[in-house]
Amino acid sequence: MGTPEVHEVPDARSGARTRTRLSTGSELAFTAQAVVAGAVFLATSGMRDDHGLGIDSSVFGSIPLMLLVVALAAYLHRALFTLPVMALTRSLGSPWWAAPWAAGLAAAYAGWAAAGWDLPYGWTLLWIAGPGVLPVLAASYAHHRSLGWTGMAARIGAVTGIALLLCAFGAFLQERTGLGAYEPPRLEREQYAGEWIGGGGAYRLRLGENGEAVVGNLALAAPDGLWDTCSGTGTWTFEPRRESGGLFDRTRDRVALKVEGCGPMRDWEVAGTAERPELFCVIGDAQDLHPRYAETMHRL
Repeated sequence: MGTPEVHEVPDARSGARTRTRLSTGSELAFTAQAVVAGAVFLATSGMRDDHGLGIDSSVFGSIPLMLLVVALAAYLHRALFTLPVMALTRSLGSPWWAAPWAAGLAAAYAGWAAAGWDLPYGWTLLWIAGPGVLPVLAASYAHHRSLGWTGMAARIGAVTGIALLLCAFGAFLQERTGLGAYEPPRLEREQYAGEWIGGGGAYRLRLGENGEAVVGNLALAAPDGLWDTCSGTGTWTFEPRRESGGLFDRTRDRVALKVEGCGPMRDWEVAGTAERPELFCVIGDAQDLHPRYAETMHRL
């Protein structure tokens, strides 16, 4: 009498664990690259025009919430992007298939997003594929080295720590040396004459060479509401920046407006570059319940 053949029943939990191991470390890589990108953005803030706003303290206060959002996005990205790429790559038995599978999946997601939200396909594809490179590489490295979550956490944590130290060092050097620091353009008075427009055409400013001004829906200096405006004709004066070391120095040139019947108008300061100058004013202040933001105008 022969021994009956025994068939093993596959354990669903084992399959789930196998699928989970396929994407080990991808969520860590996604989170790490987001944290480093944020650090780079803060470290290079002095190289961009902040339109007089600077870095608001609320940015630092919202860091814990932003980290939570990034962590949730990392696990969503693992489920929707990294895990399918790794599973398809494993089914073909060659790690070289990871790149084409990732590109194909990113292209499919980009097509769906571009069609659903009327987004430019090329930029959408880059935004989807770009953040997926490091998570897929991390998952592939962990899978072929048989590393668990702890091993990948140690490696990604070390690399992230080094990157953050480099960001801090770079920010320190930039602050001390001023290398690459943003400088507002220095224009002559006659270069401000012309037509300026902002807010998608919601407000306009025409500056004449002889000092006449025509304003349309421009902000008042002391509004009753957040965005009280006035239109009319008046005059404008050019006020170059002063840098004498005093308490009330101006670091930007500005255009001051006087319009009859409007009351005090906000001054508009220069921003942008010499090739593409802008005028801006800051709405709100530290005592407002509404956050401060900058309204800008560009020359036609």
